[in-house]
Amino acid sequence: MSRFKIIYIASLVILGVLIAFTVFRPMAVGGEYSEVQRAQLLQREDQWIIEFDIFNHEAEDTNYTINVLIDAKQYTQSVLIRDGQMFTYIYHLYPERLTKNEVGFAVYKEGEATPIEKATYHLN
Repeated sequence: MSRFKIIYIASLVILGVLIAFTVFRPMAVGGEYSEVQRAQLLQREDQWIIEFDIFNHEAEDTNYTINVLIDAKQYTQSVLIRDGQMFTYIYHLYPERLTKNEVGFAVYKEGEATPIEKATYHLN
């Protein structure tokens, strides 16, 4: 019986440690991350506007690549954002230049294959 008692106590200790880590460990250790905020598609009388902000919290200056896909044609822009700074991206779309009425964008941090933000809009 003492063997099962030791296993039971050890499992309770391990469970307690795991619960303590989930409660007391901060969500973002070090605060080093990038984020895209205020991603929006605005409709005006004669155009659509894609607008979003990229925030750099990487603790160093970082290069970002913005890919905009309009009717299967890609437009790319690279930008260097200093640590702690924000960059506002604005792209104007004119209805006469659209055929499929589908627009998307993706934001990549330099050296990463997975975008930090990706969105697709279907226009009316």
